[in-house]
Amino acid sequence: MVVALTVASTAACSRQSSTAQQSAQPTASSASATGATESPSASAEPTASPGEVSPAPGESPPTSPPPSPSPTVPAEPTGLAHGWDSMTERTVSGPEAELLVRTGDINNLGYGWPPNFTPFSGDSTPPHPYPCTPRPGAPAGTDRIMLGSGVTGADIKNGGGDGYAGCSKRPDNLPQPISIYVGDLPQTIHAVLFQMFLDDFQAPVWKSHFQVTLNGTLLPNFGDTINQMDQTGPIGKLVTLRLLPEYWPLLRSGTVSLLIDDPTTHKLDGYAVDFVRILVNPRPFQYIVAIHCTVTDADTGKPIAGASLAAAQMNASAGSDGKATLRGIPAGLVSVNADAIGYDSAVQLVDLKAGSVGEATFVLHRHRENVSAAQQALDLSGTVAIYGIHFDTASARLRADSASSLQTILQLIKNHPKAHWIISGHTDNQGSAAYNLNLSDERAQSVVAWLVQHGVAKEVLVAKGYGLTRPVADNSTEGGRALNRRVEVTIIK
Repeated sequence: MVVALTVASTAACSRQSSTAQQSAQPTASSASATGATESPSASAEPTASPGEVSPAPGESPPTSPPPSPSPTVPAEPTGLAHGWDSMTERTVSGPEAELLVRTGDINNLGYGWPPNFTPFSGDSTPPHPYPCTPRPGAPAGTDRIMLGSGVTGADIKNGGGDGYAGCSKRPDNLPQPISIYVGDLPQTIHAVLFQMFLDDFQAPVWKSHFQVTLNGTLLPNFGDTINQMDQTGPIGKLVTLRLLPEYWPLLRSGTVSLLIDDPTTHKLDGYAVDFVRILVNPRPFQYIVAIHCTVTDADTGKPIAGASLAAAQMNASAGSDGKATLRGIPAGLVSVNADAIGYDSAVQLVDLKAGSVGEATFVLHRHRENVSAAQQALDLSGTVAIYGIHFDTASARLRADSASSLQTILQLIKNHPKAHWIISGHTDNQGSAAYNLNLSDERAQSVVAWLVQHGVAKEVLVAKGYGLTRPVADNSTEGGRALNRRVEVTIIK
């Protein structure tokens, strides 16, 4: 067993997800103008007329999708541009974004849409049959049931999972990465959003724990959201999530690979993905909602002034009354994040149709660290964040007030005598990338040295610095920067 430990530059707070899923009925409608210009990223790529969809490399021109495993003929969604039934899309300077790319046709896993339905309006799909057999011709990772890679043959034999798990089989239901052709990026990027139409995720019910990676790099805020979803039915829902700026360089590879998996819990929680879209420099959305947010202290009940709130492309700071409103958010299952210095952050999901105004009430807990809590997080997700490692300014010298957190890590290591550990450092984005990378590595080395001095065998410890490249929160806020300065412990089985 290998365990990764990540060391921070200063202490702050930790991330926890709070389950709070709400529904709201529309109170008003919202729309924006449309009109697009489509152009290829290079002369060697397929071309399309202005406003139309250009297939990704290797794909034939848009055609109707192959038959579903069931005899359903997918109905065209309301209000979507030509090309919704193409397996991929790449639209440049269109009505929705400066660059929009998609993998997966927009067809509800092959079962089609109700009359006058659009998946971007925030409505949930009606319950549909189980897609027990992967849909012929669909891109890898879409229109199929998937079951976490941590599930073994013995787990399947013991049964006890959801309907998706029960009607699908290995190897067809092994998690598959979704490949998305991005191509050339805009010269300047100011925002990147992922929109995913997700189906039958039920982590709160089955105690599964999903991880989301892009080109093999963990996206913590994506996992935080998916692990709050409870989609009994089964039903599908649109989720819009922000890709933090530090992960934008992953898009430069030209083609990215998005993987949703539960590699740790052995839980029989089947799930499916209809399509994934990436919007680079998104324009104002046609179907939007607003959310009134309140943030208070769990111990005192008092408002937390200055708490940071974020959903999709929008940010806000709580006033002296602990309140703020986020507006212009894409409709659907909205993921709202709240964080404040010294507190565990929280995520809430608010289910909103276009034109709705919802509420998200956060009760944040002061961050506390102990071995029991660290072990619980390690068992659940393979990762635990520690925020009590302190260093002298611009130095790798450990401060005396780090003792309690260092002892927590030491005891965690002693509880796993056969484990190997990677000690790595994470910082915020203050200062240059090279400076932070070097400093985080030196600080990781300091923690290794301390552990060796306290009886841990040197050969089971490896130090590594990540600098600012692996944030868990938005570095544009003080609370987000505090979350990014952290220690993480990750078990890889």
